Amino acid sequence: MAYYNHWFVSRQKRQLTTILPALVAFSDICVGKKWAGNTELQLAFEDELQKRDITEHGKLRARKQNQGGGGTRTLFKQMKDLGLVFTEEENGKCRLTLIAEAIIKGDITFVDAMRLQLQKYQYPSAACWAGSGAVDHTFKVHPFQFILRLLRYPPLENYLTTDELAYIVIHQAKSDDEMTFNAVSGWILAHRKDGFLPFSIISQVCVTDETLSEQVKDIKVNQAAYHNIANTFCNYLSLTQYIDRGYKTISIRNGKEQDVDTFIQAKPTYIPRPDLTENYIRAYGRGNAAKDLRDFDREDHKTVKELNEARIRKEYVLLALKTPITGITPDIVETITQNTGIDESFVEKFLIRCYPNGNISDFFLSYKEYAHMGTEGARDFELATCEIFKKIIKMRVKHVGPIGNTPDVFVESEEGQYCGIIDNKAYKNGYSISGDHSRVMKDVYIPNVGIYGEAKHPLAFFTYIAGSFGTNINSQIKTIYNETGVCGSAMPVDLFINIIQDYAEKGYDHHVLRDIFSVNREVKLSDIL
Repeated sequence: MAYYNHWFVSRQKRQLTTILPALVAFSDICVGKKWAGNTELQLAFEDELQKRDITEHGKLRARKQNQGGGGTRTLFKQMKDLGLVFTEEENGKCRLTLIAEAIIKGDITFVDAMRLQLQKYQYPSAACWAGSGAVDHTFKVHPFQFILRLLRYPPLENYLTTDELAYIVIHQAKSDDEMTFNAVSGWILAHRKDGFLPFSIISQVCVTDETLSEQVKDIKVNQAAYHNIANTFCNYLSLTQYIDRGYKTISIRNGKEQDVDTFIQAKPTYIPRPDLTENYIRAYGRGNAAKDLRDFDREDHKTVKELNEARIRKEYVLLALKTPITGITPDIVETITQNTGIDESFVEKFLIRCYPNGNISDFFLSYKEYAHMGTEGARDFELATCEIFKKIIKMRVKHVGPIGNTPDVFVESEEGQYCGIIDNKAYKNGYSISGDHSRVMKDVYIPNVGIYGEAKHPLAFFTYIAGSFGTNINSQIKTIYNETGVCGSAMPVDLFINIIQDYAEKGYDHHVLRDIFSVNREVKLSDIL
């Protein structure tokens, strides 16, 4: 059997935060039932995914005649890879690991759970031991810890490029030991200085004068494959909220250095026997428990009260991805009551008892993904921005985008006696203000703010929020300011998340926000420190 001689991780094309609602759907539909060869169950799982707006049948390819749930099986493998689900060796029945049960109950946030699972993620693993996606058994490394070790290594200056990950790290980092780390970091430094690559990778990814024309296609396939793997590792690391993504780079987010140092273990331990799939995944997914001692042969008869509590828990963790829950408020109670049909007073008492402090960390995972999803995530990006300004910043908010010839979001501060307009740009690549976008901001959005926003206070700023921006963004912002007299800014989504996460702790108020959004250029880290 052929093995990959590089890192590999299961990859879904959808955003990674869909793992959580998919896990809830798996719990409702699949647990206790046999998975392998059960096309009916796999299609029922896919139907449930569609109900939860995770995917459509065609996108997971499960509706092709006589082919069953193909993409659904990929999703199942991804959840196994993360130590969330497994099947019993004896009977093939689907089960949740302890960490997955804790996620669904809301006992641990999705962010904290992913931090724990990615810290323990290792080669060799059960998911990459045999079959498609198998990684050579000589790899003995914790890949996510290794990447963060590199970012914390001073000579690398807190950044890695996707080329460095794709062509050096995923191939050369075969061990956690110091010798391997020094060799990999040395290759990266050599690549930055002279463009050098390890000899073993050159023929796979480099086109030279000696390359035959028929080899060029294979080289391009290799380049794309290795970049996809590197990008997937970066996407997974984003779940920790420890890193920032730049243009083809990653770096450790300012203020997260101590958390990253805790994530990196001096002597990481290895889960034994990856060839024993059930034992391995149960050990990997045990969460903070010493061992998974559950006996699935014993039937667990739940009372109506317990069943209702379980339904409330599931709806709560799903809602936390869509809105920042700063505490148990009437709108949270109302939404969960409507989704479950359970008595409102029971829902309210249960939520206050179990989740008095709410959960905002999971929401920011979704928010960051919306910023990079293109038109598919545009409306969700706008609505999520409204939720941030309403629930965390406490401004009056109107989602004005659907009106037409308007920005996406209007906000107004009684505290600061001003209003602002926001245009969300869910671009997959860096956003630049085109001539038409500039014209409409100057001639329509700014002059008409009193009409669509029903503004009581003067317009203080306009801002664009996006995943990243083009190289000319500062001059484009300055042009709008010079022609209108209204201050503006370009707000990278990573920095905006930093601001909101630290909003109360750092004593930000509406006056501080006005200054940040009025810098007349792209907002920088130094503007918020």
